[in-house]
Amino acid sequence: MTNSNPQSEAKARPIYRLCFSAKNGTNGNGQAQLSYPVEIGAAFERKDPTKGLIAKFHIIPVDFKEGVLFLIPADTDRREQGDLLNDAINAEAGQ
Repeated sequence: MTNSNPQSEAKARPIYRLCFSAKNGTNGNGQAQLSYPVEIGAAFERKDPTKGLIAKFHIIPVDFKEGVLFLIPADTDRREQGDLLNDAINAEAGQ
């Protein structure tokens, strides 16, 4: 039998999911088109939250500098992730 501390288990859970959308061309208006976001890792809170987050990548995209990285709250329903692509396109367009 093991003793588990619910508080330490909660700290081990990610607070953000890291998702990446690569640029895959331009549209007719010359704006960048992005691929569908893919989950590539997670971000965890440190023991001292004032020191920032720790990012753990499961995948590092080859074209990392040619795309958009998203931090999505871990409690967000994955079905809501479909809106990310539209948000990314608007961000690239400066809207």
